[in-house]
Amino acid sequence: MATKKSSGPARGAALVKKAIEASVKAGSIASPEPVPAGVLKKLRLPDDEKLPAGLKAFLAHDATLLGWEFDDEEPEFEPMSLDELVAQEFGDDTVSAFGEACEMYGDDCVLIAPTEGEDDTRAFLYVGTPDDAGEYPVITLDNSKGAHVAGIAPFDVWIAQRLGFVAKGDAPGDVPEEYVPASQALADANGDGRRAYESQHRDIAAGGDDDEDEDEGEGEDEADEKAPKA
Repeated sequence: MATKKSSGPARGAALVKKAIEASVKAGSIASPEPVPAGVLKKLRLPDDEKLPAGLKAFLAHDATLLGWEFDDEEPEFEPMSLDELVAQEFGDDTVSAFGEACEMYGDDCVLIAPTEGEDDTRAFLYVGTPDDAGEYPVITLDNSKGAHVAGIAPFDVWIAQRLGFVAKGDAPGDVPEEYVPASQALADANGDGRRAYESQHRDIAAGGDDDEDEDEGEGEDEADEKAPKA
């Protein structure tokens, strides 16, 4: 008799629902506040795509753990660029240190509220390219010992880790071995294949407007010089 092949580890809504069930039994979220079904139906990601199954399943249970709130009439996320996020969370002086990462991850980022004790780490949903399961990456930054991109994980796996259903790794952003292929696929699709690395310094500022403003200023000066004198 042929042996039935394993379909692999749980993913998407199936994984998230299992993690929620375990967290309810453990009381991990004291007072979950689900996003109403009508709001979820209208909600779209910043790139106007529908919510992936894992994210939708969790928001149907709670949004407070992520630190997110949505307007009932016109629900929307609050995206920002990575340099803006770094400046907001770690200070303007750290933006250049995370410069390589800011250049690499140029799509919208949605900050996830840190838990108690996460003073030097921040995670965000990166609205770039999803994996084969339709889940977008959560990228973790660690500023405790330099500008470190600590890891990248599919949202469904990341939230299952945060709820204690899937084991956490030795470092922030690590995933268990069975989920490494999914993590690697997201690293390949959204960056240069590295799942964790020290970000190289780049001369950029929060908002990325300095060079543009400077160029505009130069253009104005040139126009003044070319303008006929009265």
